[in-house]
Amino acid sequence: MSQSAKFFYVQVKQLNDADAFYTNCLGMLTESTIISKEKAILVKVDGKTNIFLSEHKHQNQTNKIVLTSDDCLEDYCRLRSRGVVFKNRPAYLGEGLSIEFSDPYGNDFIILEQRNYNED
Repeated sequence: MSQSAKFFYVQVKQLNDADAFYTNCLGMLTESTIISKEKAILVKVDGKTNIFLSEHKHQNQTNKIVLTSDDCLEDYCRLRSRGVVFKNRPAYLGEGLSIEFSDPYGNDFIILEQRNYNED
């Protein structure tokens, strides 16, 4: 079975402030790196998902990132206690339990706890 890695390129206004938000508020590991000869930050979300933060636009850049979760409600409570402001409350969708927030630069995040509501 193969596991595919996910890489997201996200633009931020200031790397040091972004590093503090992703580390302190979101609790993610970060490290300095270089992308296309530019200083950037690699955010290690989990073993399969990485976000590259840069002050410059990149061809594969996105501003909407879906993160998977084993427990959306726990993540919601933990992140909220760290100062993350959510757009709404956790909601049940066809795909599972979901919650949305933005980083300080307007990049949108969806935390999704995938669930199958159909009983076989």
